[in-house]
Amino acid sequence: MSDYIKDITILYVEDEDDVRDGYTRALKRVSHQLYTASNGSEGLELYKKFNPDIVVSDIRMPVMNGLDMVKKIKELNPDANIIFTTAHSESSYLLEAIELHVEGYLLKPVQKNSMVDLIKKLSKNIALKKENTEQKIMLQHIIDSENSILIITDMSSILFASKSFLKLFGVEETSKLNNNFISLLDVIRESTTLVNKKSILKSISNGVDIFEYLKRLDEIDRVTEIKLENGLIKSFYINISKINNKNFLINLTDITKIEKEREDTHKKAYIDGLTMIYNRNKLEEVFEYEVKQSKRYKSSFSIAILDIDNFKNFNDTYGHLIGDEVLISLAQLMKQSMRETDIIARWGGEEFVILFNKTDLENATLLANKFRVSIENIQHEIAGRITASFGVTQLQENDTLESIFQRADEALYLAKESGRNCVKVK
Repeated sequence: MSDYIKDITILYVEDEDDVRDGYTRALKRVSHQLYTASNGSEGLELYKKFNPDIVVSDIRMPVMNGLDMVKKIKELNPDANIIFTTAHSESSYLLEAIELHVEGYLLKPVQKNSMVDLIKKLSKNIALKKENTEQKIMLQHIIDSENSILIITDMSSILFASKSFLKLFGVEETSKLNNNFISLLDVIRESTTLVNKKSILKSISNGVDIFEYLKRLDEIDRVTEIKLENGLIKSFYINISKINNKNFLINLTDITKIEKEREDTHKKAYIDGLTMIYNRNKLEEVFEYEVKQSKRYKSSFSIAILDIDNFKNFNDTYGHLIGDEVLISLAQLMKQSMRETDIIARWGGEEFVILFNKTDLENATLLANKFRVSIENIQHEIAGRITASFGVTQLQENDTLESIFQRADEALYLAKESGRNCVKVK
């Protein structure tokens, strides 16, 4: 006997005693356990009690016929494996039997060899299904025993997911998860993190699968964001292993708290607490990088220092709270008005610095004048009209941070000496 039928259980339902007795011996030889019944009602009860792998049943029987029995069995288990035995005279039942999606039909008088061959063939398929199911259960157990969030995906669907992943989306089974999402990419946000939906799709379109894409990144950059069912956004460190050419094991580690702390630390180190734009520390860091880029690619680079005119009077006349409001208004106006390639930072007190990337002195002066006019149009409800003076200069061959800022500061001094609310260059 083949290994795959050693554990197969069979329910045989036949109302004729001599026929049932005759085939029982043959069926016992190809099954681990055989159950017999003389009508559909008995057969249904035995099925409910023992859940056999295969049901072999006559169609026409007293009390409950085979068709009605199988209909009720299919309600209990849509994947139940059914073989009907039928006579030529029962052809009127065949159409209804076909609609039940049974696995086979044997014409009476049934050849025992034909029945055994069909059962062996069906048993092999059942054994393979059982093996796959057991592997899935084992894999699910391994996944659920991990503290991290694990999923297996072929990128078109999520094949397995740990309970911790399912919990994020308020579902209990992977199948329900796939009812909500087409693929893993549906849960990864198009965010500012390096690993996002857009970057992954671009990589795949260039012939680089997600495994190679992530492996090419530095570990510190393998961060992604997922939007949960409740709208909450969480950050995850993402790692990946290749199971085969099609399937991937993805490990997600929740680093939302770490990312929040990192963001807070970044803000404290590089963001001005009052105006919420870059501070002097960040500007010096960015300046060094931009100067290197400008020299490397032979592109123009200019800076401007702007100073709010008569700012001391705002503080002395209206108090520091009003002075702070003026600083905030100017910073937000500048931030909204600037090009994406330009950078503004609070240098200290009432002074701000603008870095104009790929911009020569002439165009930087035009931009500074545009900003000056915009600031001139600010009308604070208490402090009134606000103006600012600008000093602009362009990066020269041997400039350092100190030398270029000294020239810009000299230009700013000229603007103040010229009556304020103007732009001067040096």
